[in-house]
Amino acid sequence: MPKKPQKQSWLNAPLIVLAILVLITGLSLFLNRDLIIGIISYKEIKKEKQNLEEKVAALEKEIEVLTETPRQVATETAAKEVVPPPAIDFSASSCEELDQKIQEFFKYLERQPYIASYNLDNGARVQLKKLLEKLLDNPPIVARETDSLFTILTNTAHFYRVLGKENVLMIREIIIREADILEVTFALFNQWSIIGDQCRHDQTEIRLPLPKLYEYAGFFLNTLGGQSYLFRRTPHIRLLIKYYCVMVIDRANAEVVNRYGIDIVPHLESLINEIEIGETMVYKEQYLRNLRELRNKYQTYYQGLEDPVTR
Repeated sequence: MPKKPQKQSWLNAPLIVLAILVLITGLSLFLNRDLIIGIISYKEIKKEKQNLEEKVAALEKEIEVLTETPRQVATETAAKEVVPPPAIDFSASSCEELDQKIQEFFKYLERQPYIASYNLDNGARVQLKKLLEKLLDNPPIVARETDSLFTILTNTAHFYRVLGKENVLMIREIIIREADILEVTFALFNQWSIIGDQCRHDQTEIRLPLPKLYEYAGFFLNTLGGQSYLFRRTPHIRLLIKYYCVMVIDRANAEVVNRYGIDIVPHLESLINEIEIGETMVYKEQYLRNLRELRNKYQTYYQGLEDPVTR
């Protein structure tokens, strides 16, 4: 029986060593748990940081795209806005071409339901022709308007007095509803007023002689009644009427029929300033170019008169 205990001691030795190693390892892990946790946390934090950095980089790219796109769109839009529309120019048009365009305008009006509601007997062309003739044959008072309060009041009510309420309302509705085509329409009739007298066999049958147009140009530019009428209109129609009034005065000067001696220069200056700051005119740049050319022409003319060498 003496050899049995030695055998058991030898068999238990590995277990004792393993237990000691486990104890030491466990103690070591326990003592260094903060370090181990720190290492694990650092790795997780580093990994999370990388993820965040990637997300930030992606967001920065998205922000760059979002900020650049509107800027590009804004630039393209600004570029489109800067480009002026093609100039209105009927000066090269023949009598037949102008006559056809005017007829197309009247036919267009007659297709509009609001015109049909006025029950015009002979259509828009005949009715508007009659109204134009009435206006041209019954001009307002331009000279010495302020001598009489009655004259001022008569000028203020000129269109109602000559045309009647119903016709005035119809013309007013045309101006409002057809605002988009007014600039082209005015240019068309302006050119017709220049060459219409030379045209034969036309369907338009409307004549706009310069001396009679001159009376209305003087009315709008130089009388209280005319200016009162313009101030009641929208900036768009007001500037358009004033522009063509100035063009008529220039033609009257050229043909020596400016019988009221209307000075065009102050009207040129004020109209240029109004159109420059306004945003309602589609062909704004064309109007300004024409007006500036007229201003330069009259400045050169008046400087020549004042030059003692040329007297």
